[in-house]
Amino acid sequence: MKYSKAVIVSLLAVVPMIGYSDGDTNVIWKSSVSLGAAYKDGNTEKTLYTVKLKGNRFAEESDWLNSLYTEYGKTEGVQTEGQLRGQSDYRRKFGDERMYGGVFAEAYNDALKDIDIRIKIGPNVGYYFMYEDDVKFDVSFGINYGYESVNGEERDFAEYRVAANYLRDLSETSSYYLNVEYSANVEDTDDGNGLLVTGVKSKINSQLSLFVELREEYDNIVAAGVDHTDSTVLAGLTYDF
Repeated sequence: MKYSKAVIVSLLAVVPMIGYSDGDTNVIWKSSVSLGAAYKDGNTEKTLYTVKLKGNRFAEESDWLNSLYTEYGKTEGVQTEGQLRGQSDYRRKFGDERMYGGVFAEAYNDALKDIDIRIKIGPNVGYYFMYEDDVKFDVSFGINYGYESVNGEERDFAEYRVAANYLRDLSETSSYYLNVEYSANVEDTDDGNGLLVTGVKSKINSQLSLFVELREEYDNIVAAGVDHTDSTVLAGLTYDF
């Protein structure tokens, strides 16, 4: 694992900042669970079920964003979707509190693409161009250590990652969100993968919301017979707690 030492040294420089967040004031936790489903009958019978957990911590000195997404689906009785993706993004603010540095980590599994495990972890820096109660927009860049086991073959590599996140309250009862990220091998930029998630939420009451979401997942290097891009449209319920 020739890239691990460089990333570990970078993490040792960044992780100690987490300890300085103990003095955070005005801490706000926003947690939710979302259940989505799709069903098609007629010429083709298809089902898809998804679960998404989110736990975000916002404070004056640091933010911590966490998510877990899983899906399972069948078409004509044969499994055609099966995925698990967990992400954690710690952000320590500095300077004018718009700039931040931190650590990003991801664990990913996709049964249909024969990805047994894909792990990313590394330091990143970013900037909040907007940081208000009703709108947030930031862009970040980082270098990750990557490890994956695909169809029984293992490898590790260094990759760059760029990401952008946008969240806006459209009204007192509805909001719009957009998350985009792309990662690529630093030695072979054709070896890359990306994720786009966008959608709208509309509140039914103080804790329950309806949502409609589009997910686009891209992987430039895939096994034979597997598409490079997966597109999923979901509708479901979100419970905030």
